[in-house]
Amino acid sequence: MKILKKHFLVLPYFVLLIGIFIFSSVQAQDARFTVVLDAGHGGHDPGAQSALSKEKDINLSVVLDLGALIEQKLKDVKVVYTRKTDKYLTLQERADVVNDHHADLFICIHTNASPSPAAYGAETFTLGLAKTRTNLDVAMRENSVILLEEDYRTKYKGFDPKSVDSYIMFEFMQDKYIDKSVEFSSIIQKQFVSYCQRTDRGVRQAGFWVLHRSACPSVLVELGFISNQTEERYLNSEKGQKEMATAIFNAFIDYKRARDKRSGRQISTVSKIEQKSKADEHDHKQPALASDSFQHPKVDTVSKRNRIENPTTDQKKLIQIPTFKVQLLASKKKVKPRAAEFKGVTNTDYFEDNGFYKYTVGLETDYSKIEKIRKEVVHKFPNAFIVAFVGDKKITVHEALKLNK
Repeated sequence: MKILKKHFLVLPYFVLLIGIFIFSSVQAQDARFTVVLDAGHGGHDPGAQSALSKEKDINLSVVLDLGALIEQKLKDVKVVYTRKTDKYLTLQERADVVNDHHADLFICIHTNASPSPAAYGAETFTLGLAKTRTNLDVAMRENSVILLEEDYRTKYKGFDPKSVDSYIMFEFMQDKYIDKSVEFSSIIQKQFVSYCQRTDRGVRQAGFWVLHRSACPSVLVELGFISNQTEERYLNSEKGQKEMATAIFNAFIDYKRARDKRSGRQISTVSKIEQKSKADEHDHKQPALASDSFQHPKVDTVSKRNRIENPTTDQKKLIQIPTFKVQLLASKKKVKPRAAEFKGVTNTDYFEDNGFYKYTVGLETDYSKIEKIRKEVVHKFPNAFIVAFVGDKKITVHEALKLNK
């Protein structure tokens, strides 16, 4: 009888110990670093669109690539997706995912667009008052998705994404996560430059509702401009999407390592992903240009300076082949070939268009070759872009690519 009493007395303590062990295990599992990945737009909301692509598709591809890298290499990180398929979510639903999972970091992936086809490069936003009209325009466009919802004024407490006055609220808002958000944004931009050799448009601030409603450090990445034909091709390619995802992954490793070090946690030994080989780097890095060493093969087509007079039959055929150049700048007045405006780039050419002298470099029938030339000059001319011709007639790059098929 005494033995039975003893067992009955010990049993509750044994059950309590098991309960504590299970609770501690669950707590340890929940203590993992949680990152929420958000592919902007989706479903009946395509986001920005162009001739070849929809923003929602590019965003999702990059998010899935990024998430796969984190899940594969960082076992101490829990990855949560707002969407993994082509479905529509409201901005508030996306923020709810962040808050319901008590996220440590929120990464929104978007793709930019501009009325100007020359706009180019990647930028990362944090929450804040937009200090330029350009930043405000981006926030207005991304926030405008709430207009697809019924009774959006009530749901979003009177916030009107089309009204400048609605964005004044962000001037008086204190965001306790701003320092960490800016820190992570800066690391992302550095990786875009060092890993992808992308044009750096910098870290910016604007009033994004989804960042405002998310209770953790949050960033919104604009991968590039699908309104720029060259950049659109890059963002639509598997290589471009994987490179951008890898750059953000590398930034995530640096950010988490610094965070773990500050908090006294065990620091991950996972290394950033480097470019595979020097041969691969040659394809997309921007080599430095010596002032007089920038040379390209000359083809006697298109150029008004080198126009062929009385062409032969073979030359006539050559003239009808679409050709590509890289436009550097435009001027109302003629610019001398070795003027300071060319920043040391030689062998420039020009064509006249709508009262402007538009200066170019390179002349290729192969699009991949002209793209390499653009990458060589983009650090001197960040807004350089590709133009196309058939004979003396300027056509769109899209038309030229179709003719080359």
